[in-house]
Amino acid sequence: MNRLIRLVLLTVSISLASTIAAATEDRPFKMGVLDWQQLLQKAPQAEAAGKRLEKEVQGPKDKLENKQKEFLTKRDKLQKDKDVMSASERAKKEKELAKMEQDLRRIDEELRSDYTTRHREEMDEFIRIVRECVDKIAKEKKIDLVIPQEATLFVSDRIDMTEEVLKALEKETKK
Repeated sequence: MNRLIRLVLLTVSISLASTIAAATEDRPFKMGVLDWQQLLQKAPQAEAAGKRLEKEVQGPKDKLENKQKEFLTKRDKLQKDKDVMSASERAKKEKELAKMEQDLRRIDEELRSDYTTRHREEMDEFIRIVRECVDKIAKEKKIDLVIPQEATLFVSDRIDMTEEVLKALEKETKK
């Protein structure tokens, strides 16, 4: 495993060195670094997407919680009254509760699945917007390569373009 990591790092280093060497023939190689976590926390588009998603999910989530409360009430009532019920009546109530519990699980899974799908859609749109901003800034500043900060061990403030992208995203929101 350690050998594989070294091989990958060596390959990336050689590739980057050759790219830099080729680029320096015309002009200096310029690189930028982007902190995605900071963008997700501070970008107005990410915040708006989170609010949209929460608003969409709130109604179904409330319905699920109400059904869960109803289930718990019926279960508690069965626990309290099971000693005075006939065996057939108790079996009928237990069967109802089992079906209700199964329905709750299905509804919960559907809600989670819908949330995951919508979250992915919102993230895809956010990434598209960020990429457009990064492309525009990189072309204006003639940056050759932009990498995520997570892929680096150290980043100089000189090449960190996160704040600049955040400002562009804020400006984009005001349009």
